[in-house]
Amino acid sequence: MAFINANQTKLIYGTLPLQAYLRSVTPSASVEMLDVTSLADSTKTFTPGLEGYSLNIDGMFDDSAAAGSLWSAITTPIGASSSVVTSVAPSGFALGNPTWLIQANTMSYEPSSNVADVVTFNMSMGAVSTSQTGISLGDLTALTATGAGTSVDNSASTSAGFIAQIHVTAASGTTPTMTAIIQHSTNNSTWTTLGSFTAATGATSERISGTGTVNRYVRISYTIGGTTPSFTTQISLARL
Repeated sequence: MAFINANQTKLIYGTLPLQAYLRSVTPSASVEMLDVTSLADSTKTFTPGLEGYSLNIDGMFDDSAAAGSLWSAITTPIGASSSVVTSVAPSGFALGNPTWLIQANTMSYEPSSNVADVVTFNMSMGAVSTSQTGISLGDLTALTATGAGTSVDNSASTSAGFIAQIHVTAASGTTPTMTAIIQHSTNNSTWTTLGSFTAATGATSERISGTGTVNRYVRISYTIGGTTPSFTTQISLARL
């Protein structure tokens, strides 16, 4: 058994790491069970229906309305009815740790004021596409030069494709650019491109997907340009 202290849990919502604001994080996966019991049956009979994925978070309200603040980051997507790339890591985003990848639409956002407590908020989100558990391909850290990350060994290849998410939470330098790709390999030596993210010039987030074989070993590779560039980045991959 490997129990985890809850203070290790990390969550990145778009370009904003939220763990400093949060008190609880609850991902949920469910499937509808459809009643197909007939008069000929002596017990209830069900068949699986639609799957559903959601995320509920409780946190402490920050009343800053400045661009890039928690309030701005949450209310802007709600007003635009847009989804946000969100990643949850129960034990943190260290290389190889489990992550949960969700493209989330906010269903409700509820600040709450109670006597003898700080102002808090509850936020419920639902997935707009398939969500999966995967692995982190690198902790949230500053990347400053072209290079590649350490590979992760899945023990065997898979054949049903992948989902990947990138979060760039900060970028600096003069005309900084970064192109991040996910590479895979059969032997941990010869690498080919599995998927590419849109070139980043500032804080951003993106979700990509692909079909077909994902080889046994995977890693991230990045090409960085500009003067004194720095991109604080985290990338996760889920095999389908």
